[in-house]
Amino acid sequence: MITHPLQYCQKLTVKDIEKILEASLCILQTKGMIFQSPQACRLLAEAGAKVNFQRQHAIFSEDLVLDSIAKAPGRWTLYARNPDHNVSIGGKELVVSPGYGSAFIADSKGSRRESTMKDFENMALLSGFSPAIDITGGLLVEPNDITTKFRPLEITYALIRQSDKPFMGSVAGALGAEESLDMSRIVFGDLDQKPCVMALININSPLRLDAPMAEALLAYAQAGQPILLTPGIMMGISAPVTLAGAMVQGFAELLGCATLVQILRPGCPLIIGLGGVGSDLRNGTTGFGRPENALGIQIGAQIARHLNLPFRCSAAVTSSRRPDCRSGYERMMTALTAYSAGAHLCLQAAGILDSINMMSYEQYMIDMEIWAYIKRMSKPIQIDEQTIGMDVIDFHADHYLAHEHTVRYMREELFVPSLVDPETYDQWFCSNGKDIVIKARQMADQILKNLQPPPLEEGIRKDLQSYMNQRKKIRQRN
Repeated sequence: MITHPLQYCQKLTVKDIEKILEASLCILQTKGMIFQSPQACRLLAEAGAKVNFQRQHAIFSEDLVLDSIAKAPGRWTLYARNPDHNVSIGGKELVVSPGYGSAFIADSKGSRRESTMKDFENMALLSGFSPAIDITGGLLVEPNDITTKFRPLEITYALIRQSDKPFMGSVAGALGAEESLDMSRIVFGDLDQKPCVMALININSPLRLDAPMAEALLAYAQAGQPILLTPGIMMGISAPVTLAGAMVQGFAELLGCATLVQILRPGCPLIIGLGGVGSDLRNGTTGFGRPENALGIQIGAQIARHLNLPFRCSAAVTSSRRPDCRSGYERMMTALTAYSAGAHLCLQAAGILDSINMMSYEQYMIDMEIWAYIKRMSKPIQIDEQTIGMDVIDFHADHYLAHEHTVRYMREELFVPSLVDPETYDQWFCSNGKDIVIKARQMADQILKNLQPPPLEEGIRKDLQSYMNQRKKIRQRN
């Protein structure tokens, strides 16, 4: 985990935040939201919302929203198979999770191919290996060689088997959600009061929660498992083109869905967040890696703190199609913003290209380096008599290389990059002048060649496989 800075980079005044939230609440009171789920509509109606069941439309009172979200915890722990990898959500740390939802694997030259189950397993293994990654992830890539009927089962099993860090469950409707929950129970036992598997619920902007997402939300909320809410706002496409308008709509959607979660399961852990935010109106696509994304992170984190809710963002993201200079500056800008703004969870933080459409092994390794840089920046600075070293500083000294003080502190004070060699130009040139992308691919290949998944208790492994076989037979019949 990455420790937050002592002071957050803030973009809004308290008055600005109140204006946005007042407008968001007004949206819910006047325009409302669509919830494509009879159960969701019934729960909202019973709690006091005005519901048109035929249209699946709900109007919220301000009191209903504020009273409901006040029940959500401001801080909680997400448990891992290995307790050493438990993470705290909502405190003074930034938790990092890799890419999510890419359908393609990209190479260094920008070519792509469909991702496979082997790619999924590799990405999960790399996540488990990297000290820069805190959560293995969820839908790391789409395994296109696995039928959609079986993907939730295979994905959840791979996340459990390949890594012992926390993971995210399937949101492929009610069945996929329940299967992820069942498999989590095999690993963790009773899930009640123990957040172990997190669900990413994407809201269909503007102001709509579709049936599969609603079903998944209800399943995870009923089980008391963490729910990560994200609106699909894109400025000028699925939300107003102004940043202020997009934030108002986005937080209206977040508050509406958060209210539903807390009605069903008061105290259920929540993370509210923003994804891309920006857009490119020249072609009508998302604009990952744009300044608007960074601004969305700053603003969103501030508003979430005001509400005492953990905040998620997408950072270390880019619209570039390969790990090039553009990819580098776009991802470092958004990653540093996530850190300085005090975000609590960064999703899609490693490996993605082309606005999450592609995943890259090379980019994955480079992103681990980026987060290692930021982790070093976040490390508290020790200021005392020993670190100042008054007895060391002397104009008579030619250098400090062999000084005892240097030997004592150099390993903890000086960050050593994994992908950057200490070569002179001549040494680099004579070794064929490999750039960082080539080195990243070689490092990924070497790690995957030698790395083994962490041990999984044999009884748990057998129970998981037995459950999968049973579910596959049922799904096959249906």
